[in-house]
Amino acid sequence: MRGSMLKEILREQKTNINELARRLNVPAQTLYSMVKRDNQKVDFDLMMRICSELNVPVERMCEDVTVPALPDSDEFSMLSRYRRLDEWGRELTKLVIDRELMRCESTAEAKPTAGKIIPLYTTPAAAGYASPALGDDYEDYEVSGDSKADFAVRIDGDSMEPYIKDGSVALCKRGEIIHDGDVGLFFVDGDMKCKQYCQDSEGNVYLFSANRERSDADVHISATSGITLLCFGKVLLDKSIPLPEA
Repeated sequence: MRGSMLKEILREQKTNINELARRLNVPAQTLYSMVKRDNQKVDFDLMMRICSELNVPVERMCEDVTVPALPDSDEFSMLSRYRRLDEWGRELTKLVIDRELMRCESTAEAKPTAGKIIPLYTTPAAAGYASPALGDDYEDYEVSGDSKADFAVRIDGDSMEPYIKDGSVALCKRGEIIHDGDVGLFFVDGDMKCKQYCQDSEGNVYLFSANRERSDADVHISATSGITLLCFGKVLLDKSIPLPEA
């Protein structure tokens, strides 16, 4: 609270510190000290009483001073009642407030993020078997609002289990750079496959099945094969899948 601002307001209202002190029933020296030292550390109750008596907003009295959000009338009334409690009552009030804060915070954390709609292509991506490429046939599919996915495909096959189960929906994102160990949707000479990607130093590409019991569904594309390999998107997984051991 600016003492200089109090002095200015008193001058505007054609009154003085002695008169204000009388109306507030406080020692005049207290107010003189505020004005003289331009004291910013003022008892909260006194500041509110001064503002109420002079009919000025608290914000003006605190002009040019950074202050936290001030309580409204209901909050101020609760604060005044809290200060009339004994020690036991104050401890009980704190306990109730702490528990209510925990409840509110847990409720806020559990509140789902607003969802968004992405296309779920009804043509499945094969997890090891041939399947038609992504087409125009799709249905709406809702994901969380913070999901990076921009389309989804239903998986057909068990070669990516247990990480991607047969019949599950794989969330995918277009335009992502595919690194060794990533899982993607690959179009290989007319076949769509959901596989784990790896490329060796000579440019040979390996599309692995995570389910090593289905290693027969792996795809090897040599650097000189001339086979066309396209990646339609990266499959978004909660955790990485280890590459098969050599």
